[in-house]
Amino acid sequence: MCLEKLNRGSELFYKTTRLVYNKSMKKEDIRSQIKLKFSKDRSFFGKGTVMLLEEIDKCGNVRTACENCGFSYSKGWTILKRCEGGLGYKIVERHQGGKSGGKAEVTDEGRKLMMIYKELLEETSDYAEKRFREMMAENGLSVKGE
Repeated sequence: MCLEKLNRGSELFYKTTRLVYNKSMKKEDIRSQIKLKFSKDRSFFGKGTVMLLEEIDKCGNVRTACENCGFSYSKGWTILKRCEGGLGYKIVERHQGGKSGGKAEVTDEGRKLMMIYKELLEETSDYAEKRFREMMAENGLSVKGE
């Protein structure tokens, strides 16, 4: 997977993409794309959550992680609170700081969820791409872009 920085007007977005090309594919080929979210009555865990948790793991600070992800600090907290509310347990352990700032650590449960998310996304993406190509061929449609 890789992190893509996208500029749309005055806003900055980050997009996690998985390179699905092999030697016979060209970037212009049409392919399937899967979005995966964990949810109850509303979604609470997706690629933005994973991206934020990975950054928290790297830098140990929620504010810096939010900046690195292109999220406002309040959006980062909303993501974490919504996720923990949906799950019923903590995915980030926070320690308030003083002058030196606070510290944040991804919990074991948070790490396991990231692993599950990534593996499930990869497996479903691989299957969807394979099945997409089969269905396109079965129906006489090309996956070659113009």
